[in-house]
Amino acid sequence: MSEKVTIRLSAEQRKEIVKQANKAGEGVSEYILKATERRISRELQEQRAGELNLGSELEYIADAVVEDVEEATTVDTDQELFYSVALWDLISSEFPAERRATAMEEATGKLEEEVERIRNKEGQE
Repeated sequence: MSEKVTIRLSAEQRKEIVKQANKAGEGVSEYILKATERRISRELQEQRAGELNLGSELEYIADAVVEDVEEATTVDTDQELFYSVALWDLISSEFPAERRATAMEEATGKLEEEVERIRNKEGQE
C-alpha cells in the first residue's frame, strides 16, 4: 500500500517540477519519486566511496593520469637532436662532400645555439 507524502513548494518550484515532469512524460508524483531515488542512490554511493576510502584512490589515479599526459607531451631536447642527426643523414646524400664538410664544421655552433635557445625557453616557462 502506498503512503501519501505532502511537501510544501513555492509557486516557482511547483511550476518547474511540473514542467520537468511533463518533459519526462511522467506524473508529478512519479517524477519526484524518481528524483528522490536518484538522490538517495547518489548519497549511498558517496557514502560507500567514503567508507572504502575511494576518494583518495581516485585522486591518486587522476594525478597519475595528469602526470602521464604531461610526460607524454613534454618535448625531449635530446630526442630533437637525434631527429636532427637522422634528418642530416637522410639528406646528406643530396649534397657534395665539400658542402657537407662545411656544414658539419658549422653544425657544432648551430647546435649549441639551438640548445641554449631551448634551455632559455624552458627556463621562462
